[in-house]
Amino acid sequence: MTQKSQFGSHWNRKILLSLSILLGAAAGYSAFVAQPAYAAGSAAVYKQFQTYVQQSSTLAKARSYLINHIDEAGLWYATQMTLQLENAQKAELPKYRGKLEAEAVRQAIDAAVRKNGLTYASLLNNIKDPKIRAVLIEGRDNGYIIRTSEGMYYPAMNYESYKAFKPYIKTDIGTYLDMMAAESNRPSFKEAAIIISWNELLARTLVMEEFVSRYPLSDRLEAVKLALWSKKVNLFIGSGNSPAYDYIEEGGPVIINSELRQAYEAAILTGSGDSELLRTIEELLALLDRNNNEFTPDVQKFINTYLDPN
Repeated sequence: MTQKSQFGSHWNRKILLSLSILLGAAAGYSAFVAQPAYAAGSAAVYKQFQTYVQQSSTLAKARSYLINHIDEAGLWYATQMTLQLENAQKAELPKYRGKLEAEAVRQAIDAAVRKNGLTYASLLNNIKDPKIRAVLIEGRDNGYIIRTSEGMYYPAMNYESYKAFKPYIKTDIGTYLDMMAAESNRPSFKEAAIIISWNELLARTLVMEEFVSRYPLSDRLEAVKLALWSKKVNLFIGSGNSPAYDYIEEGGPVIINSELRQAYEAAILTGSGDSELLRTIEELLALLDRNNNEFTPDVQKFINTYLDPN
């Protein structure tokens, strides 16, 4: 096994582990602190929401109720209900994915997509089977979007829809939702490849780093920390189909991707504030300069030390 493949497989396993932890941690309902006093109407809104969000069968009702009543809830209740809805949607996601993976559903979606694209409106306009329509309506009303990869269809969180809640919730959670919406609108990763530019990947990582620094008491701090670590792995190592370092020619040295190096340099020139990530990139660039941009044992040790979560 080559030096590069050993390096990549080690961190690919860690990425998968961190993502599983992230999804598992987000699936449970958030712990509550003593709530401040709000009007009785706010508490009533919250109490009614609980009757829906606690049951997977009424997830669509929970979402609809929050959309229509969040402006009556007050800051604390509105924030907690937003987080609970996210948790409930994530908890239900694997079950709904199984419904989309049923062969009859997959074939019907595939045929409809070929006619008119992958939106709920276009799918429902072209699919007449009542059972398959019911599956699609469930996903739409539960707040999922449908994505495709390697001929399969799967649901994903629609964080863009959460932006409607921002005027009523805490600033840190609004910022968190903006970060998640950027990812759900334009995923950074698909089929083992980084599908956004290195510049954008670096920009998203810096936003996450700032969140962790600015909101140390946020309900979503740990989730963002895990997402930040995974982004750093992509930035310093790449992915299976988008390596940060690769052979220029067979048997030659392993050299940093030229576009990634340019993204590093641009971030250093335009960056501001106290960023550990930018300081680390600056040190790495100096090390690469001394090593002719090659992935040497010194470079590997530097990256491993920085990314080691322990």
